[in-house]
Parts: sequence; C-alpha cells; structure tokens
Amino acid sequence: MEEKDLNALVQKLQLRLSQRKLLEKLQAQILKDFQRSGISHFELKSTDPIHWNEEIQVILKQLSENELQHLLYLIDIPELILSQTANHENRLFYLSNAILHRELMKVFYQIQFK
Repeated sequence: MEEKDLNALVQKLQLRLSQRKLLEKLQAQILKDFQRSGISHFELKSTDPIHWNEEIQVILKQLSENELQHLLYLIDIPELILSQTANHENRLFYLSNAILHRELMKVFYQIQFK
C-alpha cells in the first residue's frame, strides 16, 4: 500500500478515535507482536510516529535472518515483500514500513469489527 493509502487509513481511523488513542493502540499492537516473537527488549521510545520506522529498523538490523522471518511471519507480512526486498539496499526501511502498515491494518480491523 502506498503512503497516500496509509494516510487515508489513518484519517478514517481518526474519525473514530482521537489521534492519541490511535497511536496508543498502534504502539500496543506493535509491542504485542514483537513480544510474541520473543523480542522482549523492544519498545518504541518516541511518541512521534515519524520516528517509528527508524526505531523498528534498528531492532531489525540486530535480528538474525531466522528471527526476522519469524517476526515477519507473526506480524503477517506477505512472503512477496520478503522476496522483493531481499537484495534491496533499503531493505530494512521497506520491511519496517510494511510492519507499520500491517500493524495499522490490524488496529483498523479491531476497531472496525468490535
């Protein structure tokens, strides 16, 4: 999904929640999935979501390929994204962006179908 689509999703969610509440839910979902994969030392330190991609990239860089694949599997990142980014110089940026997008989609579905 392109950035403009991601922004549209955020705007739809903000119609139902305040921005602060939306960001809290997104942070909680990210933390939950990282902990489920065995990465208990991860935490988004910034309250500004603009910095989250960078923070996620830092932790992804520290993971072995098996740990990374396990995390992406638990978050439900499509295998196609893994193969498309395998040899890309900005691989971690794209994987981090895919994580943020997927986690935002999870929050959207939780709100939509509760």
